[in-house]
Amino acid sequence: MFRLVKTLVIVAACLLICSNASDPNYRLNTTIKPSKYAISIMPFFDTGDERAFTFNGDVTITFTSDEPINQIKLHSQDLTFSSDNITISNAAGTVPLNETKALEFDSAYTFAHINLQGALQAGVEYTLRILYEGPIREDLTGFYRNNYIEKGVKKWLGATQMEPTHARKVFPCFDEPELKAVFTLTIMRPASYKPSLTNTKIAATTDLSNGYVREDFHPTPRMSTYLVAFLVSELEAQYYSSNNSMEFGVFARPEATNQTEYAFDFGKRVVDALGDYFGVNYYSTNNQLKLDHIALPNFRAGAMENWGLVKYREALLLYVPEESGPYYKYRVAQIVAHETTHMWFGNLVTCHWWSNTWLNEGFANYFQDYITALIEPEVGSGNILVTGSVYAALDADESPSSPPITNDNVSSPAEISEHFGTITYQKAGSVIRMMHHLIGDEAFRIGLNSYLTANQFQAGYPELMYSALEKGVNTTNSLALYPGHTIGDIMSSWISQAGHPVLDVQVNYEAGSVTLTQRRFYINGSHTSDETYKIPITYTTGDNPNFVNTKPAFIMEGKTHTFNIHNFTQNWIIFNLQETGIYRVKYDSQSLQMIIKALKGGELEKIHYLNRAKIINDLFAFYFADEVSFSTLNDALLYLQSETDFNVWYAAIRGLNKLRSRYLGTDTVADIIDAHTLHLLHNTIAYLGFEERESDDFETTRNRMQVLELACKLDHTECVEHFVAKFRNFVDNGVEIPPSLRPVSYCTGLRYGTGADYDFMWHRMSTTNVANEARLIGEVLGCTTDEASLKKFLVSMLEENSPIMSQDLTVPLSGVVGNHSHVHIVLDGLKNNFTLWSSIYPSMDTVFNAVAGALRTEAEINEFESWLNSCTECGDKDGALATLASGRANAMWVESHKTELLNAFKGHAVALPSSLALIVLCLVVLRLN
Repeated sequence: MFRLVKTLVIVAACLLICSNASDPNYRLNTTIKPSKYAISIMPFFDTGDERAFTFNGDVTITFTSDEPINQIKLHSQDLTFSSDNITISNAAGTVPLNETKALEFDSAYTFAHINLQGALQAGVEYTLRILYEGPIREDLTGFYRNNYIEKGVKKWLGATQMEPTHARKVFPCFDEPELKAVFTLTIMRPASYKPSLTNTKIAATTDLSNGYVREDFHPTPRMSTYLVAFLVSELEAQYYSSNNSMEFGVFARPEATNQTEYAFDFGKRVVDALGDYFGVNYYSTNNQLKLDHIALPNFRAGAMENWGLVKYREALLLYVPEESGPYYKYRVAQIVAHETTHMWFGNLVTCHWWSNTWLNEGFANYFQDYITALIEPEVGSGNILVTGSVYAALDADESPSSPPITNDNVSSPAEISEHFGTITYQKAGSVIRMMHHLIGDEAFRIGLNSYLTANQFQAGYPELMYSALEKGVNTTNSLALYPGHTIGDIMSSWISQAGHPVLDVQVNYEAGSVTLTQRRFYINGSHTSDETYKIPITYTTGDNPNFVNTKPAFIMEGKTHTFNIHNFTQNWIIFNLQETGIYRVKYDSQSLQMIIKALKGGELEKIHYLNRAKIINDLFAFYFADEVSFSTLNDALLYLQSETDFNVWYAAIRGLNKLRSRYLGTDTVADIIDAHTLHLLHNTIAYLGFEERESDDFETTRNRMQVLELACKLDHTECVEHFVAKFRNFVDNGVEIPPSLRPVSYCTGLRYGTGADYDFMWHRMSTTNVANEARLIGEVLGCTTDEASLKKFLVSMLEENSPIMSQDLTVPLSGVVGNHSHVHIVLDGLKNNFTLWSSIYPSMDTVFNAVAGALRTEAEINEFESWLNSCTECGDKDGALATLASGRANAMWVESHKTELLNAFKGHAVALPSSLALIVLCLVVLRLN
């Protein structure tokens, strides 16, 4: 599943995981082994009577038990049935139920207990049949409703989202991933709808007398309950392939099918490429499988890997070159590759329990960019393995409460959902990438093929993965350079332990020796611990730079390691080539100065761009952890005046934005940071220009996007004038803006525009047929400075046929609080309209944490904390109060670092252009006085 996790939710999630012991009573702990399910569903949509948005269900489960039992315990949530609807039988006949308490529900743990008169025999096959009813839900889980407007008519559809614990909302079942079975589905749909879609092909179709059509589907492969999926709709496929019964298609609203060509083309290529790489053809696992990709108007996750029926948000599957920016081309490729990888990692072999979700999601996270880099190199996904995954992993993994990748503290549905996070996805994917570089491609492919073929249709465990990779290692002798090490020992040191190391580098240039020391990195330097990791060490020197060879020189397993470099001169040395390892590197002052000198002195291109980016990214982390001074960081930042690479600027911009964000609302300091940032950007803005060029490659286009968005946000005069004019020409004269320039044009135009401009963009979002254009507009509407429009935007999801659907519920809130100057509008709206807001959001925790996370000054924090403490309707406030405590700590950090930062700027002002230097000096002097 491709998640869309909002930062504002993560704090509360971490608090839950870290503060509460997991409750094992959420587990089935059953001796029952299901083998088959037969499921029949008849939905009722907008019927105008009591049946509206409900469904009738009929499930028959075939199972055995390893031991005699007199109770069947299975999952059921929000489904209606009684003991009269239950039949249990075997070859000998019907099994009687308990006469006094045949059926009991445990709503807290979402169990149904079926009590029997006698005991079921061990090893004997039984069938359990339950007739039931359920709601077609509104919360985008289980079997839920969806609608869209087609030629002025509202169209209803029914879609499913079972992962991780929502199958129990659709049919009574044993809803744990290890309890795999074969599923045979029957769907009764309205005759006016298109043929239903499920995991497999249709086996038979029958017209019914009640205006419905019965569709029976072929049995699925043996799989987990969370992979069961169906779709009852009028969606269509403009592109569909049935080559030798290997069916492949992309479905969308009839008015959007013309946007599916890229997903169709890339999707076919990626399923073939992955099959070749893993040595297991997708269609060979079951001759009734097909592979359909579905674009849904409203979908909770980013996408979901249901076997044979993959579902997506429209904006993440549909792509129109003339209307969609380059970011969306990458995103479509990435997410299709992610979900297709799951056909092997997650579907064919499934994590035995959610504690090891990384066996599913870590591999999907890695191959989403790795395989895309092989078949669609133009979108730059190979570099995003670092700037996207490794960077996110390091950030999420820097606190004492960060969980390990294998997290046994996972039992409840809430804990399971929270485990679908950055550690499970990006960190696990980055560890897998590190192992790939360690053992080499041949060993890696052999190992993955061994894991998939030996465990197909079964549950996966970390030990099975290690064993399979070891087979690849032994076949190729790829760990021969590292005697005494096994892939299991190395990999488990990263999978089972929380955190990641920082490598302290101390170079003795006279002796030609290097001493490395490892320690767990914490963003709060007051924390220490004793973890050691088995670190694959790669390095190169300025004497003979080689950033291409990423095969580690050795494995460092102890706290310290000293080694000599032959013929090493007074030159730079750089570790962690292309950031293939998931660890930070902190150089001694002399070594760092040698690197900075090389960057400033014309040797920039000798150092790989990913390592240039790493130097900047690591220095920002060390600065925020109080391990280096701002002067040291800034000394490195000054080289950016000669830098044009997208990846390096990505690292720099994310660091500068974080620095700027900390100082928002603090007198003139943020203004000084802005002025300095614009100085660093000056040459790059001139190099990239304000318009697209025919010679632009993908990364150049994305670089222009990120640089200009920051420049305009910081009020760069020429940038603002250019894009305000472009926006006015668009609004007033209908001159379309190139897709890559729309984010900066829309946001800047709104920021310097009026309420009428907001209304214009809202209308465009409401009427466009291109989902990623609507998504882009939703993300920038918070740029407006018109307060009436911002207040309207905050509750815009209440408008009839609002383009802000439940999948995007937090978009207005995030867009408004994302601008610190708008925080007071959110605070006022929350206080004055609490009842209205609480009717919009399923949980107010999301709102409280968003507001708390946006506050910067002690006065703002105190005001909100006082209101929270006095609010009697607010419910659980612990997450927000914890976020406020973090904000208060940040405010203290800012106060303690102001003087050092200002003095550093004062010292560097002489290097700035005269006009800018004068501004900075004046601001610094005013602040220091």
